[in-house]
Amino acid sequence: MIHTDRLILRPLEMSDLDELIAYQSKAQVVKYIPWPERTPEQVIEAIEKSFSLTGLANEGDYYVLGFALKDTNKIIGQLNACFESAANKTASIGWVLNPQFSGEGYATEAVRAWIDHIFATYDFHRLTAKIDQRNIGSADLAKRVGMRKEGEFREDDFFKGEWTSTWQYALLRSELS
Repeated sequence: MIHTDRLILRPLEMSDLDELIAYQSKAQVVKYIPWPERTPEQVIEAIEKSFSLTGLANEGDYYVLGFALKDTNKIIGQLNACFESAANKTASIGWVLNPQFSGEGYATEAVRAWIDHIFATYDFHRLTAKIDQRNIGSADLAKRVGMRKEGEFREDDFFKGEWTSTWQYALLRSELS
């Protein structure tokens, strides 16, 4: 578990089901995320799958944590990381927040702690985030946590039935503040 002033970053639990359904079932939340609006059964499957996604030891490994309010232990969002390349010491990261909690700085706090944790725990040189160009809020979050835009790609991703354009954001270990 990772603690911040207001949050606990922790593995997902089956008891988080209602909080996860609250945002994973909403079209506006999953619009830029590579899963559909989830049914309760799909959320249960995702929670069960997350039980094995707990570290970044080898290329292709995927790591998922939820972030919960400290005072209630209720999940309000989640974070992920994927070990992309051993040779290049690179991982990618992503995030999602229940929009009911937006505008309070929770996502910024969680992503900063996630980045710090990944760099402190693993020997990565670089973290990246691929962001749909329509997702201005996520791009702004990447900037707030110190990531810089490195690339702009036009119609590089056939996503949910349409060609979409993405930005690549990155942060080097040496750029941590």
